[in-house]
Amino acid sequence: MRFDDVKSDTLNLRVSPTFKLALKAAADHEQRSMVNMLEVLVAAYCDAKRIGISGQRAARGQSAANRPRVKAAALPS
Repeated sequence: MRFDDVKSDTLNLRVSPTFKLALKAAADHEQRSMVNMLEVLVAAYCDAKRIGISGQRAARGQSAANRPRVKAAALPS
């Protein structure tokens, strides 16, 4: 899976300081930004679990305001 659409949506996350340090360390190790590291990890998880994102192709070329909401399966706890 690839997330190659234009970045136009905002996502604010509250995480523990330990999680942030771990994400930063992983991103630095891979010479990636923290956002790109999260994209890579989520894409790999979706590929491994065969989670498809419906509407991914149709969303291209639409503004963020007009884009349909995409729902993915919930991650197991």
